[in-house]
Amino acid sequence: MLSGAAASLLTNQGRATAISTNIKGIPFTVGHLARALRDRHLTSVTIVEAVLNRANLQEHLGTFTSIDADKLRDSAKQADTALDQGQDSGPLHGIPIALKDNIDAVGFATTGGTPALRHHFPNRNAPVTQRLIDAGGLIAGKVNMHELAGGGTTNNPSYLRTRNPYAPDHSPGGSSGGSAAAVAARIVPAALGTDTAGSVCNPAAYCGVVGFRPTLGRYPNAGIVPLSLTRDTAGPLAHTVDDVIALDAVLAADRSEFPQQTLAGKRIGIPKVPFRENNTSDIQLLMEDVEARLKDAGVTLVEAEIPDLVNIVNETGLITLGARIRRDLTAYLETSSASVTFDDVASQIADPFVKSWMTPFLSPTNDMLNEEARVARNVIPALRQLYSSYLRDHALDSIIFPTTPTPAGIEVPGTEDIIVDDVRIPGGIWLNIQNTGPATLWGGPGISLPAGFSAGGLPIGVELNGVIRGDKALLGLASAVEHILPATPPPT
Repeated sequence: MLSGAAASLLTNQGRATAISTNIKGIPFTVGHLARALRDRHLTSVTIVEAVLNRANLQEHLGTFTSIDADKLRDSAKQADTALDQGQDSGPLHGIPIALKDNIDAVGFATTGGTPALRHHFPNRNAPVTQRLIDAGGLIAGKVNMHELAGGGTTNNPSYLRTRNPYAPDHSPGGSSGGSAAAVAARIVPAALGTDTAGSVCNPAAYCGVVGFRPTLGRYPNAGIVPLSLTRDTAGPLAHTVDDVIALDAVLAADRSEFPQQTLAGKRIGIPKVPFRENNTSDIQLLMEDVEARLKDAGVTLVEAEIPDLVNIVNETGLITLGARIRRDLTAYLETSSASVTFDDVASQIADPFVKSWMTPFLSPTNDMLNEEARVARNVIPALRQLYSSYLRDHALDSIIFPTTPTPAGIEVPGTEDIIVDDVRIPGGIWLNIQNTGPATLWGGPGISLPAGFSAGGLPIGVELNGVIRGDKALLGLASAVEHILPATPPPT
């Protein structure tokens, strides 16, 4: 159990009720808390005590793998003293933010969710961690993840089983399930995850929060346990698009002017293959509602397919996920002065699903490496060009699709199956990345927004993908879309 003085987590009122739990009447979002701190309506100590209390009360959700309450309290006191003396460190001053357990932060183990790294304490912060700290953010602790970021359930046999705050027997998604669950449960106002094939947007959708995957390379990848550096990126999760915008500016070190947008006159594409395949009836109905809302707001919806998308995505196969792991992870271990080798990590993989798909890549053959190089050299650029041409030819601002084809499912232990609406779906775990996967290959920005609930009360997300390197334009569009979507009440 976590220690910490009780904090007042008061009942929400009005629109704020649907966004987050309040602290002394202040909505539990990065933006609201930051303003309240500067207006001295709240202190960082009060916020931190609320975080610690909420983490204690919600321990059954399996979110935090490590948290240093004394260090967090001390950091909050320092933040309050600084403000009292007129010293403002930046937009995140005094705000606690959780980190996925594959992101380096001094004083915390970076386990990558795998047994061999249980005692790996890096001696420097990842650049993304340092940017949060430089902007005044407080590191709330580390949160759980699927082992080596290699799966979509965040049921980690070596650490914790993270549960969905809206339905604890259901998956929170993954691999950043701890990040999404900690935000959804109102333990922290924001968290940082990582995304390779959908590991930020997927759990954001399942847990009813906002998750943003930036254009590949927008945020630095150093100091993060890698899965595949050709697809890996950090990504923030929060309650509102405005919070994600604030975090993106810090993480990207991009303080350029933000383009405010309205929906009238926007053009959004609706490719149906593969994005509208395997959808549950709840997902189908929700997407019809979202499309109607967009039309009412003046958006032109363009139904057009991305030519040959599935065949090109299938040509990449798992090779883009696994073939580089020995090279990339070895480099991370050496750079971070880890006391273990890649072979130590590989031999101790505990999750059966991760071990099953990753084993062929742990000692890749020359043929595998050559194939990965061919895909990186020829296929990925072709896919990137295909997507860019699709947006240009149809004069689109973005595309939209359900983040996942199903709401959060129930795992069937020892299998790749999930149960959705009492129906067992063979191999259903791979549906996690059916829709999010293509964008992680072409490398453009994507954001998942909570858009409603299934008949069973499970959150459903919709995703917008924008122009490659058009991150701010996509965030502006997402902010406008967010305002026409139904508000998302907190879990009970």
